[in-house]
Amino acid sequence: MKRRGKSKQDGSISWRADLRRNYSLYAMALPGIVFFFILSYIPIGFLVVAFQNYKAARGVFGSTFVGMKNFNDLFSDFMFPVILRNTIILNLLKILLCFPMPVLLALCFNEMRPTKYKGFMQSVVYLPHFFSWVIIYGIMNSMLNTSSGLLNQLIESLGGKAIPFLSRPGMFRPIMVISEIWKEAGWSSIIYIAALSGINPELYEAARIDGASRLRQIWHVSLPGIRDTIVILFILSIGSLISGSFEQVLVLKNSAVQDVAEIIPTYVYDKGIVNFKISYASAVGLFQSIIGFVLVIGSNMFAKKMGGNTLW
Repeated sequence: MKRRGKSKQDGSISWRADLRRNYSLYAMALPGIVFFFILSYIPIGFLVVAFQNYKAARGVFGSTFVGMKNFNDLFSDFMFPVILRNTIILNLLKILLCFPMPVLLALCFNEMRPTKYKGFMQSVVYLPHFFSWVIIYGIMNSMLNTSSGLLNQLIESLGGKAIPFLSRPGMFRPIMVISEIWKEAGWSSIIYIAALSGINPELYEAARIDGASRLRQIWHVSLPGIRDTIVILFILSIGSLISGSFEQVLVLKNSAVQDVAEIIPTYVYDKGIVNFKISYASAVGLFQSIIGFVLVIGSNMFAKKMGGNTLW
């Protein structure tokens, strides 16, 4: 028999009654709530470090307040325009080239008939997601290494010269984009496959009756059916325009490609962890977060003005 909580005069259920009724759901959500509270909300109070000359011995409350000095140092640093440019270019390339790939993969899988071959192919494209970037770098090094890489051995066997793929600045960004697609496109397609499975099959049937080809069905049924999902994920990807893939860049960069590889997250790591300039690194991180927040708000407002679904 369903338990009923005490209702208020306006018909709504009190929070205590709702908690008793749905305690199992709240219990499942509790670990996630605690995780974000500890790692996302509590650190907000320590953003004051960006406005201090932080000393570990003195702590947050004992360190000297210096106002905007750390931000002035950031904007006057000759490396700042370089890392900002690298971050924006790399993430623009990822949005333009990597973002559409999961959608295309999902559409391809949606057109395949349910067979063992389809399941096998899905498992193959999902698998790289579970490899760490360290493992990915090991695979790429065995393929692209100048002296012993399989690709360079093939080039030399055909009479050509070995190409230093991993130490040539012009090759760094293409390698970043290709490795990102290979590693994450399959896993990212899952959410689009789920959205495609929610489309009413009668719409495809009606399109076939009207004489629509497979491509026309994709264009007029499949894509409109997942448009809202695409818009929401695109808004979220815009928010990461000024962040970047920290682990990927950290393992792939080297001194030869430093000028095109250094991005804001690795710069924060170098200043904050390696050189222990906590206040300066906090200022850089706060700047990055503010710009990302503005980009998400702006892209969400633009999507709302265009009449599509938005985050809020």
